[in-house]
Amino acid sequence: MKTNGFVSPNGSEQQNSGEPKPTEAAEGILKIFDRFPLVALGEWHGSRTEHDFIVSLIQHPAFPNKVNDIVVEFGNALYQPVIDRYIAGETVAHTELRQAWRNTTQITLLFDLPIYERFFVTVRAVNQHLPKQKQLRVLLGDPPIDWSIIENRAQHDSFMMIRDDHFANVIEREVLGKKRRALLIAGTGHLYRVRIMNVTRRLDQLHPGAVFVVIPHDGFDEKSNEELEKRLASWPQPGLAHVKNTWLGNLDPDVIFPERKRAISIMPDGSIVPAPRYYEGMKIQEITDAYLYLGPEASLVKDVLPPEMWQDAEYQRELQRRSSLPRNEK
Repeated sequence: MKTNGFVSPNGSEQQNSGEPKPTEAAEGILKIFDRFPLVALGEWHGSRTEHDFIVSLIQHPAFPNKVNDIVVEFGNALYQPVIDRYIAGETVAHTELRQAWRNTTQITLLFDLPIYERFFVTVRAVNQHLPKQKQLRVLLGDPPIDWSIIENRAQHDSFMMIRDDHFANVIEREVLGKKRRALLIAGTGHLYRVRIMNVTRRLDQLHPGAVFVVIPHDGFDEKSNEELEKRLASWPQPGLAHVKNTWLGNLDPDVIFPERKRAISIMPDGSIVPAPRYYEGMKIQEITDAYLYLGPEASLVKDVLPPEMWQDAEYQRELQRRSSLPRNEK
């Protein structure tokens, strides 16, 4: 039995364990766009190392010839007109611009990390050197929540429940519907192939063969990391390799997502149970098409919040309000 072109671990076809054949990552991703309209790049939230790569990819001279749009999780679609104006080179006040990443469905300071603003600045700068017909568009994939009218947890939950649907709808309407090509950037859980209806599974069902998935390296589980990272040491940094029918593709996904083994779910009655692992029984080559190596785990760098973020008293009060929303309607 085959799914998305991959052999099921329960199927009869024999998997092999060949060596991955890595190539320079930016060049590798750009070549993928010759065969797929969508490349889905899983993001390890807050990784400065990964965003350094994303910046270099966007700045690659061939990128505007291969890609029309970049669809991102870290932006509220309510502010799409603001981002369109900014990316096109118009003057936009910073206090207005930052609403796009400050007012997503996420009640944290995560998207206030400098790497996210740097992404928008980078695309704007690239566009300034391109003819209008080649300019990149950034599409905001998080649902258009308006925090000024959110008064309780149920209202917030209604937006949280449609995050993947909304992201996929943006892609269908603005990218595939217009026969364009896009780089998708979102948390890895939204983009790898699993048994729940995330972004990629929905697109695979409606548009078979449209999406190519890339998962970045963030270390292996503690037991395997030293041994397996030695096998990646000869890869370019950054490097990209297809995983099908390789030793890497044949691994259990728990090796690259060890935290899922420790994750828990709290049931309505207050009991604690292991969180579901929606890829159980699958292999890495079934959940992703390629693996992005940015260096060994010890070399990967997380971004940090600037000190002034904590000094914005009004913003901090609003974040506290959002995190303390009453569960029932007033």
